[in-house]
Amino acid sequence: MAFYILAVYLRMSANIFLFAEKGEMAYKYLFYVSWYKIYTNRRDSMNIVGHHHISMYTKDTKRNKDFYTNVLGLRLVEKSVNQDNPSMYHLFYGDEVGTAGTILSFFEIPNAGHKQPGTETIYRFSLLVPNQAALHYFEKRLENNGIKSEHLYYLGQEGVVFKDEDDLEIILLVNDSFEVPHQWQHNAYSEIPQGYQILGIGPVELRVRNAARTVEFLENVLGYRKRDNKSFDVLTLAPQGLYSDFVVIEQQGQRKRPGRGYIHHIAVNTPQMSDLDAIYKKLQQQPQSNSGIIDRYFFKSLYYRHNSIMYEFATEAPGFTIDTPVEQLGSQLNLPDFLEEEREQIESKLHEI
Repeated sequence: MAFYILAVYLRMSANIFLFAEKGEMAYKYLFYVSWYKIYTNRRDSMNIVGHHHISMYTKDTKRNKDFYTNVLGLRLVEKSVNQDNPSMYHLFYGDEVGTAGTILSFFEIPNAGHKQPGTETIYRFSLLVPNQAALHYFEKRLENNGIKSEHLYYLGQEGVVFKDEDDLEIILLVNDSFEVPHQWQHNAYSEIPQGYQILGIGPVELRVRNAARTVEFLENVLGYRKRDNKSFDVLTLAPQGLYSDFVVIEQQGQRKRPGRGYIHHIAVNTPQMSDLDAIYKKLQQQPQSNSGIIDRYFFKSLYYRHNSIMYEFATEAPGFTIDTPVEQLGSQLNLPDFLEEEREQIESKLHEI
């Protein structure tokens, strides 16, 4: 970077001597300054393309795995541990390879009690299904597994709402002709027919005491735009898709207390390292502190809490296939390099799933 600035400076200086005529000098000077500004603006531009993953608490990983793989048809793509507390399982589910935007992750807390309802929280999220036939397929599938569901219309789309084994509320939402990221893949390891499979994460609902503050952050800091909606604020990055939407609802009252089924954070997709660097620079200008960039082994990420909501910003690379072939994803305990020396001790504290 220093070399680039020096080169621009020397070139500008040379032109001052080469062109004696003032108008020519001014023209050359403005040309190089403008070109340099375009370069630096592109380098520092921030690119968020949708949701990356959602992380929750579960009380029992065995029941959790059974529900998300055998009932919902997602694939367990990664079995790891909480990097900050290696005695705790951290499971990742998604499409066939765990593509960004399809990932649900769970931390196991065996002694977790019930969460207490309230506000200042990520209240619930939706999973997109291709069409109405897929919705009816899942409605019957939930019923056959003893799980109650109810019809609803959400953002103008038909859906069903239900709760998992940890009392986590989820909406299955018909995507219809809305766009979805082309990277999302079908899961060849699922018994669910390809045409009915869950596509990925849809709108995520936030409930806060001060909705205007959250909307201002999403719009002015992260670059989201409002959708037309008369009932509540909906913000998006993709007007032709549902895969990046935040629904922001103002709700007063006590703060929601964590427990089993609690949503810890929502991660958004900053595809490249340059995008994550740009968001870091942007957040450095905000009054609240951030975590700094952290190497999570499967991706690089950054955490930032705003208006009680924990956001993570995560890269797409290197992904879950960094050390495991596609056909073996989720079949063994994977540890980041810095924990590998402790594998024997870590495994001794974990139960079989």
